[in-house]
Amino acid sequence: MDHCTHGPPPPARRAQTRQLLQWGETLLAGSGIAHPRHEALVLWETAGGDRRWFLDRAAVASPMLAAHYRRLLYARCERIPLRYLTRRVGFMDFELLLGPGVFIPRPETEELAELATRILRTLPHRTLALDLGTGSGALACALARARSDAQVLAVDVAPRALSCARGNVRRLGLSERVEVRRSDWFSRVHERFHLIVGNPPYISLSELSALEPEISVHEPRRALGADADGLSALREILSSLPCHLLSGGWALLEIGHGQGRVARALANRVPGLVETEVYHDMGGRARILAVRWM
Repeated sequence: MDHCTHGPPPPARRAQTRQLLQWGETLLAGSGIAHPRHEALVLWETAGGDRRWFLDRAAVASPMLAAHYRRLLYARCERIPLRYLTRRVGFMDFELLLGPGVFIPRPETEELAELATRILRTLPHRTLALDLGTGSGALACALARARSDAQVLAVDVAPRALSCARGNVRRLGLSERVEVRRSDWFSRVHERFHLIVGNPPYISLSELSALEPEISVHEPRRALGADADGLSALREILSSLPCHLLSGGWALLEIGHGQGRVARALANRVPGLVETEVYHDMGGRARILAVRWM
């Protein structure tokens, strides 16, 4: 049985839109959704409704629209991530399309993108950049949009992520400057770059079990981590950087809060990596490891 079977019954077949919103909000709240009214409205618009209709007390939803809305609400009650239902997410100043099986970009990764674009603007003409584990293509697209002369390689090993990234690159008009390639980290990457960015998996096995089901159950496990300490991907990437950074090149990698000290220590063990620094996010947590190749 899903969570929603224990909620209030749906309104009548030709219900007023205000009744549907109130019912949806109650249903989501009963399933533990943190912001039920906001999400009820978002799902209403995803179903094809207009939130302005809620101001009209006499407005009645069509049976088809109401049925679609109910399906979305029931799915959200099952803790399917909201962004998998809307099929889109905002990132910086653009929008990405995505779906199940693709990691959902977070605000913390926007902070990584902002730092990366600042560094990108200081690098030589026709900068070469690499996005490791691109997922939806968020970082790769952000870099390509930041500099019209940048050439970006975006790699991932997951078929759904590769398809999603290619679609976003194409939709944003970046196909001539962003290549999407199947590669398990550096396995099929032989070039060197001025800038390497990535949001590798960093969640430990113990942390994963404490996360909300939207993440622990529905997002791709490979993109989350879930090894003993959450650092195996970072170790692998750091050890390969000397073979893939150009002289003076930068690598910016997202890390988990609480990993700053050990991430910096791991980077300092790799010969040739210098200017190691850990940047904090807006919440004051260690979030980005920055290193430079000599």
